[in-house]
Amino acid sequence: KPDIIPKDIRAKLIANNPVAGARFFDMMVKLFIEHVLGVDSNHDGLYGKTSAYYGTVEQQGRLTLHLHLLLWITNSLSPQDIRERMMDKNSNFRTKMIEYLESVHQGEFIDQTKDEVQNEVKYRASDPEYKDPTQTLPDPPPYPCDHKYTDHCDICVESQTWWKKFKGIVNDLLLKSNIHTCGDHCKVKGICKA
Repeated sequence: KPDIIPKDIRAKLIANNPVAGARFFDMMVKLFIEHVLGVDSNHDGLYGKTSAYYGTVEQQGRLTLHLHLLLWITNSLSPQDIRERMMDKNSNFRTKMIEYLESVHQGEFIDQTKDEVQNEVKYRASDPEYKDPTQTLPDPPPYPCDHKYTDHCDICVESQTWWKKFKGIVNDLLLKSNIHTCGDHCKVKGICKA
């Protein structure tokens, strides 16, 4: 496994060489466009066949770069078609779209409350063997079995163990990365603007 440089050293390296940080960001965006969106590749993208895209890069308050991307998918509905179908209260499209959006956009942790996750992460972090998931690479999932779960199958047990660990790691990442903590970087005249 490659060594992951500690966060403070990474920050210093980027501060001392912002061009390297920008080049790395550019490489990651190009890989995303090719492999996830399927542009100039031999496969469709994750969302379908990409017919066009437009993106702009911005710098966040912490001086890190991020991308805003508008994507056109071949044979998809036009914005007007979507609007008309969403405005029709009897539309099956509207019902399915709302069900889909509510199923994929969540503002909570996996199977736990914020307090439960905080306690669990605090407990795990007290173990000397604990590894901060923001500083490590993920373990790949095991190959799935071709039958229903059974305790007598090593692959089934390994898969169940991996999924339990996965949920804990995702919750840990969400707690560390998606929960706002006020600091000098977000306050204007003492008021948080995040």
